[in-house]
Amino acid sequence: MKESRKDETFWAVLNAAIELDFGRGHQRWTMSELSRTSKVTRSLIYYYFGKSKEAILLEAVKIIGEEFFGLTGARLELWQKGELAESVLQSRRLLEKSPFMGSFYMVHREAETELGTALRSLEKEYKAKLKRFFKDVQDPYRDALFGLLLGLVLAPRLSEEAVRSAVRVVANVAARPLK
Repeated sequence: MKESRKDETFWAVLNAAIELDFGRGHQRWTMSELSRTSKVTRSLIYYYFGKSKEAILLEAVKIIGEEFFGLTGARLELWQKGELAESVLQSRRLLEKSPFMGSFYMVHREAETELGTALRSLEKEYKAKLKRFFKDVQDPYRDALFGLLLGLVLAPRLSEEAVRSAVRVVANVAARPLK
């Protein structure tokens, strides 16, 4: 994307691309269909994302890294302050903007494609982040933390209070050695 701002046009195009990709299969859609579905002209799509369908979908992968896994400086700062619940809640807000993003992630994460490779790479970065913040937690438990925190992001209809409570439990358990 040429600009860093993510406005309504950006989300309309990205959501339409994810929905088309999810519904029709990996890249079995055209830019004309994307334009019709998103109600955005092809020239504006090209301005935001370029002419490649893969580039649009890789932008979705980038957002998964930024939002689901919180791999931005601002999100790392929340973790450093101990505001893990706020970080998870910010991740959940992505699903309000992009309801198919979780499905996109689940469908493509195991695929032997550029998207799958990129998603698995982001998972490794997130696990490294977990290792930095939960130094005393052994790998099998850190993998469990990965699943639990990602589950909190992707689970529908959880209240903010439920998310905060679950994060407190996760943090408390992670702070104690388990047998």
